[in-house]
Amino acid sequence: MLTYGFLKKVVNAFIQIILPYKLIGKEKVKDGACVLVGNHYRIWDIVHMACTTKEKVHFITKQELYKSKFLAHLCDIVEAIPVSRDGQDAKAVMTALRYLKKGEKISMFPEGTRNKTDAELLPLKGGAALFAIKARVPVYPVMCLRKTRPFHRTKIIVGDGFELSEFYDRRMSADDYAAAENIIRDKMLETKRAYLEKIAAEKAAKKKKRKKN
Repeated sequence: MLTYGFLKKVVNAFIQIILPYKLIGKEKVKDGACVLVGNHYRIWDIVHMACTTKEKVHFITKQELYKSKFLAHLCDIVEAIPVSRDGQDAKAVMTALRYLKKGEKISMFPEGTRNKTDAELLPLKGGAALFAIKARVPVYPVMCLRKTRPFHRTKIIVGDGFELSEFYDRRMSADDYAAAENIIRDKMLETKRAYLEKIAAEKAAKKKKRKKN
């Protein structure tokens, strides 16, 4: 019988051959409930999320996947959370909150679809802020530096966790949720840009050192 742990190992081994990646900063993800949010290029991006932690991650995924018996079976094994395309799914929200309040992790791609454009990050569809605020749990950005290509290693950067605590005791309006989603978007972009700036600074320092020598 397939288990979450076995499936995770097998799929990750396959992905590391076809779409190799290096996960940087996964030690930042602490045990316990949290919301993992990432940018989205390929369906296999969910593997990056799963490998940030040894704990089970419940993926929020589109309902359409369940049209395939095979994919539906895999989703059941990992206890994924199906949600309708428009995101208006009370059952999915309650399921996600139940997992979080049990101390478990959920992950999602708040762009709502794969990014097939040249934009750094698509507008967020919402949802991540609601989960993080209602359950009062931290959010961790998990950012792919560039679009993955077969047999080309890419880097996946895990950002610092943060909480939307300024919203915890507020009677939330649509504008409040929009503001919270903007914070999440900014943190996602900041994670990616901060790493790129760090690498650029390190390269510049090495170049300067070589010139001195």
